[in-house]
Parts: sequence; C-alpha cells; structure tokens
Amino acid sequence: KGRQLIVPRAAGDAARFSFADLCEKPLGARDYLAIAGRFSTLFIDHVPVLGEGKRNEAKRFILLIDTLYDHHMRLVMSAAAAPEGLYRAKRGTEVFEFERTASRLVEMQSRDWLEGWAERREVAPLAKARQAQV
Repeated sequence: KGRQLIVPRAAGDAARFSFADLCEKPLGARDYLAIAGRFSTLFIDHVPVLGEGKRNEAKRFILLIDTLYDHHMRLVMSAAAAPEGLYRAKRGTEVFEFERTASRLVEMQSRDWLEGWAERREVAPLAKARQAQV
C-alpha cells in the first residue's frame, strides 16, 4: 500500500513543487519515480544552499535530481545559488555525490538536453520553435 503524494500545482504534464515539498519531507525513490512517471516537466521553487546540518535534505535532493535526470525530464528550478554552490560542506559522502548532482543540473540546462527532451516528446525542437517566432 503506497502513500499519497500531494502535488501542489499541476497542469497537463507539468508539476510545481517547493524544495520543502520534495526534500524536507520523508520522501524516497518510489515517490520521485511516481513524479517522473507522471510528469515530463518539473518546477522546483526555493532550493536553498545546503550544508552539513541538512544532510538528509541533501541526500533527498541528490536522489531527486538523479531520478529526474534518468527520466530525461525538463527541470525549471529557482535556487539560492548556481548548481556548484548549492551544497557547502567539507566532509561526508554527500560532498562527492553533490558534485555529480551539480554536473547533472548544469547539463539539464543545456540546449542539447532541452532539444533532446523536446524530440523525445514529439515537440518541435527549440531551433524550429525559434524560427517560427521570427
């Protein structure tokens, strides 16, 4: 029997959550897989800079980003810092894991990532959309 996951805002195949909704609650891989299976675009608001005092939240965030990345999702995120500055700690396994997370966040912002996302969803690639606007 699964628990119910509240989606604060959704329209079509897009959903919007706050960082607190996704990482400050006891959610796990199954929850993030359910989100990735239902939506193709995810908005995450208010991502803070995390430190050693927020290790559980950092672990959840790492798992969340891994899941979104593995499902080739489009991510729109408001954060207190650039990806490489979102985790500030000097020790712990999260330091090394977060390097991968930051790298994935940068890749998910790239033109190649977004064009690939569009192609997988049979949406005109960004280049074609831009040409139509001109």
